[in-house]
Amino acid sequence: MIDWKEINDGDTWELFARDFLIELGFVIDAGPGRGADAGKDLLVSEQLRGRLASRKFTWLVSCKNFSISGKSVGPDDETNITDRIRHHSADGFMGFYSTLPSSRLIERLQEFSRGGQIAAYEIFDSKKIEGHFVDTGLSKLALRYFSNSYDTMRPIQKLFGEYKDLRCEVCDKDILILSVRTPYTANIVFAKDSASFREKTKKKKVQSVHIVCKGDCDRLLQSRLSAQGFYTGWQDISDLANPLFYLENVLSYMNILHDRKEDYTEDAHEKIKSIYVALSQRTLREITKEDEKRYRDLSQISGL
Repeated sequence: MIDWKEINDGDTWELFARDFLIELGFVIDAGPGRGADAGKDLLVSEQLRGRLASRKFTWLVSCKNFSISGKSVGPDDETNITDRIRHHSADGFMGFYSTLPSSRLIERLQEFSRGGQIAAYEIFDSKKIEGHFVDTGLSKLALRYFSNSYDTMRPIQKLFGEYKDLRCEVCDKDILILSVRTPYTANIVFAKDSASFREKTKKKKVQSVHIVCKGDCDRLLQSRLSAQGFYTGWQDISDLANPLFYLENVLSYMNILHDRKEDYTEDAHEKIKSIYVALSQRTLREITKEDEKRYRDLSQISGL
């Protein structure tokens, strides 16, 4: 999903690591800088909270960008780990890699952890970093550092300050996240009154709207709705992640309501709106600070 070769130097990789960890909630105690760094690229911290107290936990972050060669990060690339941690008064070791750690490096870190030489270790490899772009919607970060990949990735954006999920009503999987990783895996199902289809002059009535995974979940839902006497229609959810289909669908729904071709119950109408809201996180453009300010200003005015 992300072409890590878009960052082809160590300095930019360290800056990316800093900004990525900030987005995840870490505090930067010492950022990237040129010159001798005594074996650290970053020092970051977080607050570990217990039932009665909390304490600061500091990570020594080592950034390695081997995206051009594709080689794994091994023990020869990460020397003197425990000495570096002691020198910087850190608690744990964090590797931030554009490739994978070797099995020998993982074994060494496990030995240090079991022996109490480091309190903990964590590896952000290419797949783990990529997973955060899908799940947490780091769209601005993707655009800044991976502009070419961004065009094809279209990560989920937190347009509303927090993520709005879209879950299958049978298995409870998050359909929106699945649509980024694997397209065409879920449907919107419309449950319609069968009587309105038997009487050609009668207005079609949409009783309810559902989100469901394709396959077993879809078959189970269709069976339930059929047993209740409903006729069903469907639309592929991934098509609505396409900006053109998204706009066409919104306009079509507006035309249906305007021309009164179909009746939607209050519940069905609310479900349609929630689907549009969730899908907008994948289809609309980046929200700028000016957009946010203008929206807040107008919202305050309209609330008067």
